[in-house]
Amino acid sequence: MLAGGNLLKALVITGGTGLHAVSIYVVVTIMPVIVGEIGGLPFFAWTATLYVAGSLASSSAVPLLLSRAGPRHVYRLACLLFVTGSLVCSLATNMPVLLAGRLVQGLGGGMLPALGYGLVRTIFPPRLHARAIVLIGSVWGIAALAGPAIGGLFAQYATWRAAFWVDVMIGAAFVLLSGTVLPGEVTATGGRRPFPGLRLALLVTAAMALSAGGATGQFLLSAAGTVVAVALIVTMLRLDARSTPRMLPGGAFDPRLPLGAVSATMGLLIMTGAPTSFIPYILRIGSGVTPLVGGYVNATFALSWTVISFVTASAVASQARAMMILGPALMTGGLALVALTLPTGNLAMVFVGQAILGTGIGVCWAHLCALLMAVAPAADRDVAGPFITTTQTLANVFGSALVGMLANVAGLPEATTPAALATTTSWLFGVSTLVPLAATFTAWRMLVLTRKA
Repeated sequence: MLAGGNLLKALVITGGTGLHAVSIYVVVTIMPVIVGEIGGLPFFAWTATLYVAGSLASSSAVPLLLSRAGPRHVYRLACLLFVTGSLVCSLATNMPVLLAGRLVQGLGGGMLPALGYGLVRTIFPPRLHARAIVLIGSVWGIAALAGPAIGGLFAQYATWRAAFWVDVMIGAAFVLLSGTVLPGEVTATGGRRPFPGLRLALLVTAAMALSAGGATGQFLLSAAGTVVAVALIVTMLRLDARSTPRMLPGGAFDPRLPLGAVSATMGLLIMTGAPTSFIPYILRIGSGVTPLVGGYVNATFALSWTVISFVTASAVASQARAMMILGPALMTGGLALVALTLPTGNLAMVFVGQAILGTGIGVCWAHLCALLMAVAPAADRDVAGPFITTTQTLANVFGSALVGMLANVAGLPEATTPAALATTTSWLFGVSTLVPLAATFTAWRMLVLTRKA
């Protein structure tokens, strides 16, 4: 992978993914400082929601773009969008401007990992495909390790705006580098693909409805936003079932069907990690923990996921099925431990809770992905692989929106004393444990429906 011309190719596909991944952890780490300077705490979760919503739309557009333009041009478009969004964020003096920048950042950032996976078959020989995919996946563990440190340094010793300036410089460098290793001609096969614009718009609008209701802090408006979001999702699924080609496999997220039970479990596990984005803020305000330490507490989830996934990847079939039910149970226990110890500022136990959370998803995620591919109907095999990324992105969108709504309803923006913050934190993380409990049920249902898979 690193010999000869492959080195620059590997750098381009992993560097783009790394730019996207590191930015996520950096922004989570510096958000308490950003909010302290420009305000906008009720929209804290929107910085993640808009970023991931933009990523959802743009990553789904990659096959369409590759059918119309060469990989080099699509890659440069992604980098330029990311650079533009970073520049807007660096100049933000209020939360609306920052949110606009994060949306544009997400449009560019979401394309980069999708391009990384999509270009493996184009720029590497078959014998290196598996290694290239593993290399891309390992970037997330590196990002979890480096991102909080980078964000913490900018938050403590420089300025949070400098973090976005660095994004601008690195993104510009990859624009130049891509011209040396990526082909300029169209390489996609199968002709031009139609863009599922209406279906994507319904999904993104559903996420925005959930976030908008939650941002008010009023229960009735939050409930109304939730109802609208669910209605839009149901409409999208029905529309997609009648469309050709589909954006999602048939039966997606329907726990009555094998593929639906697997994808529902995967989505719920990703959503379980959403409340952890508030950990750096809660530790900073409630216990005076530095952004650097808070960022690493938050990143413990991803670090544990990466390490455990390598350890358990070779499990045989019976072990893998046991891990698929063990994972959600561990995540329930991990989140419950965080709910009990975060309000007290017990940093060591919060670390442990985060490690258990990451271990839970780490032991089962790769096996869930393999099972999803195995149970996908023959007619949907071509979209089953990309559906894994779509499931992650969708769950991140709705997880961020849902936890933002819960935080505002719980009164987190108004919690200015340690006692009030402790009460709000307990409520937020306690209610959130219902998500991995639901995943435990769908995992059991999944195992029942897939006994012969």
